[in-house]
Amino acid sequence: MAEAQHEFVMSIVKRHLAENEERLALIEEICIDKGALILDTVTDEVYFSADDFAYKNAIVTVFQAWAKGTIKGTAEQVFDATKSILED
Repeated sequence: MAEAQHEFVMSIVKRHLAENEERLALIEEICIDKGALILDTVTDEVYFSADDFAYKNAIVTVFQAWAKGTIKGTAEQVFDATKSILED
């Protein structure tokens, strides 16, 4: 019984980690598409742009995607993920 419960807990943790990774990837993609981040296709490095309009537009687009259900999670999770991507 304890082993089955441990596997259940691990599957929940794995699911949450996978959801978070998917959320981060989608948000990063939106930030690149909107010009808030710059992707160097040669090195695969991502850089911050100095474009305040692109930054604000990316945040709006992220929350629109969340409202449509494209990005999963709570508003707080989406906000925290967006903040971590745009401020790291």
